Amino acid sequence: MQQFLDMEKQDQNTVGASPCEAELQELMEQIDIMVSNKKLDWERKMRALETRLDLRDQELANAQTCLDQKGQEVGLLRQKLDSLEKCNLAMTQNYEGQLQTLKAQKQAQSYQTQLNGKKQCIEDSSSEIPRLMCEPDPSCETNERDEFIIEKLKSAVSEIALSRNKLQDENQKLLQELKMYQRQCQVNTVNLYFPRLSH
Repeated sequence: MQQFLDMEKQDQNTVGASPCEAELQELMEQIDIMVSNKKLDWERKMRALETRLDLRDQELANAQTCLDQKGQEVGLLRQKLDSLEKCNLAMTQNYEGQLQTLKAQKQAQSYQTQLNGKKQCIEDSSSEIPRLMCEPDPSCETNERDEFIIEKLKSAVSEIALSRNKLQDENQKLLQELKMYQRQCQVNTVNLYFPRLSH
């Protein structure tokens, strides 16, 4: 009898606990669903963040590659610029050397022309004496004519001597300057065709 009562009481307790257990089970299932949804959402956000990080890393890598290429281009441009500057400097020095050579040659030719003119002047002055001797004044007496010729000869000789001395000094000066410009022409020519030998 007691056993029957205990079984009945247990059945009553079981029947009374069933609604709570069902509610608890339902609540646990809802919690599991919420946790699962949160986990899925978190995993989705993590994958999106990883994708963004991968894209950012790729962009940074591309930017670094582009920067390296630009650096190489800048290096090549600098080399070309240095080469052009050296070429321009060499051409400028070459043209300046040619210009100096031409100026020196022109100056030397000018002095040579002046020297030839001075020599011609000396020759013309030297030929003045015979001409004066051949041009006596017919209106003068013999003595007067002789004195006149002598005075003219003295004056001509004096002028010729002064002119000769002056021309000799100028001639010497021109010769020295001519030699100096000729040497300058030679130096400029050597520097022009053998620039390394001048250093």
